[in-house]
Amino acid sequence: MTAHAEFKKKYTKYLEIGFLGAILIHAVAFAFWPEYVPSVYKLREKTLEVVEVPPQIEIPPPPEEIVRPEVAVEIEASDEASEDETIAPTFLDAENLPPAPPPPPPEPEMFFAFDTYPKVLQAAEPEYPELARSAEVEGLVVVMVTIDETGRVISAWIGQSDAEILNNAAIAAAYKFRFSPAKQRDVPVKATISIPFRFTLTR
Repeated sequence: MTAHAEFKKKYTKYLEIGFLGAILIHAVAFAFWPEYVPSVYKLREKTLEVVEVPPQIEIPPPPEEIVRPEVAVEIEASDEASEDETIAPTFLDAENLPPAPPPPPPEPEMFFAFDTYPKVLQAAEPEYPELARSAEVEGLVVVMVTIDETGRVISAWIGQSDAEILNNAAIAAAYKFRFSPAKQRDVPVKATISIPFRFTLTR
């Protein structure tokens, strides 16, 4: 008889022995297990801390009431008012509106590449404006100019100015300048340079 067949034959006996052993172990455990005595829960004692209360806090007085500005009230015209003191009504004539201002001129070209810097052949002094002279206005005006391939000034605008009243005189003088043209690889090209004008009154 094989071991497997023998174990199968005695399986019931082994099962009974194991069941009785388990009951015996539980019985011994219950017999020797100490008795559970529940303990009474005690609340923790609270300690009271005495804190000195500061004196009564002084409340600041309320802010002063701001006087509201008076609301404008339309006043009826009085019969005693003279016609000279009365403002005449203004009407908009939609059919005869003034023409719109012309569009601003296009911005001049600012930079051109060149190797040889243009040289001044003919300079011009600006005429001091009489209004600026009487007001004793002095300052520096820097005019930016564009020079064509022949050395002629074709456009001028203000780059920096200490007094706007001097701008027109500086631009007019800039157009009178003559230059040797700028060159890029020995070829005459356009160029943009600056011309400073210092307006100073003789004392």
